[in-house]
Amino acid sequence: MRRATLALIFVACILASSLLTYMVVSGYWYRLRYRVPDKPSLAITDVLFPLNDTHYFNLTVINPSFSLRPVNLTSIMVITPDLEVKEVEFTTPSLPVRLEEGEIKTLKCYWRWENYTGETLTVVAFIDYGSSAAFRATVPFVKLEMNALFNASSPFWFMLNITNVAGSVANVSVTRVDVVLANGTRVRDLPTEPDISREEPYELEPNSTLTLNCTWDWLEYRNKTLTIVAISKEGYTGFLNYTTPPDVVLRITEVTFFTKGDREFFNITVLNEPISPAPAKLNNVTILVDGEFFVIENVTPSISPYYLLQPNSSVVLTCAWNWSLYEGENATITVSSVLGYSANATVTVSAGTIELAALAHREQAAGSARPHAQSAHVRSSPASSGLQLYAARAQKQTLALCVLGHSRRSSHQVWPRRRPSL
Repeated sequence: MRRATLALIFVACILASSLLTYMVVSGYWYRLRYRVPDKPSLAITDVLFPLNDTHYFNLTVINPSFSLRPVNLTSIMVITPDLEVKEVEFTTPSLPVRLEEGEIKTLKCYWRWENYTGETLTVVAFIDYGSSAAFRATVPFVKLEMNALFNASSPFWFMLNITNVAGSVANVSVTRVDVVLANGTRVRDLPTEPDISREEPYELEPNSTLTLNCTWDWLEYRNKTLTIVAISKEGYTGFLNYTTPPDVVLRITEVTFFTKGDREFFNITVLNEPISPAPAKLNNVTILVDGEFFVIENVTPSISPYYLLQPNSSVVLTCAWNWSLYEGENATITVSSVLGYSANATVTVSAGTIELAALAHREQAAGSARPHAQSAHVRSSPASSGLQLYAARAQKQTLALCVLGHSRRSSHQVWPRRRPSL
């Protein structure tokens, strides 16, 4: 009897202690106002951006143990700092993904984040018939800065400096350089020195610079905007908006027809405008008159292979040509350079000095590198008076002596001169 009583008392004590424990615990949670969700929910525990590949990020999600039932993860969105919503279209494993109660899964989300380095993104995971999850994550900071040099005298290459800034948290393996033109045309994988490729990239550490000589013929793309793009193996990208140098601006300021002894000559004063970005390599003088075309071969100073005319400088070219045969006719004189820059003027063949009007000068300064026919007026001088110069003040001028010679004459169609390689 005593044993039965003791047993009953023991059981009663256990029940009483259990009840007391339940009441204490329940009271604690009640005081915290803790509530279990009344519908399925999802939580994001981590977002990881791998430094060696900007084409994806890893997303870790959990279906909490207190969730009412399994959930299906159906879509993933990324909200950028400018509040644009981007959908992650591809994941591994593919969506939808089922998670049981208490299950954790990591998904590989294929979404390019290289343009958001150092910024904070919001990743949102959506489930069916339940509470979605959001997670704010800061993208690792990696930045490429660039500057370029285009030499107007050599429009077949440019120099590019690529810097991995000091604050970057990772090395960058530069693989290629592209150029995007204003119309959207992309010139891919420019030849460079030193050579870079995906197989043999140049690894650029933080706070270091890579200098590349990039081969690209931009002769026909002068004074235009473009974007230079540096691409890395990891996916980090550098951009540089740039305007190429303008044309070299040449102008014929004066033409003089004269005789010396029994020889006939004409002088051309050629000005390389102060606004020109580079010297001009003059190498050709031609005349078109009465349907006939002449290439002047005997010119002083010599233009073979070329005469180098600096910006804000002029030169007087003395050319041997029997102009009296065409006296009174309109003649178009053209002076051109190795790179195709040219100046021309239409004048009436007559003994004396012809000064080109100031109107042509203003048109040239506005940016025309290939002037059309320029108006002129004649200041007559006796045919026997020889060479007379009327050079503008404050202009650097080279005076040339007369040289006897002949010109090559052709009445056939004239084709453009082939551009020489430098």
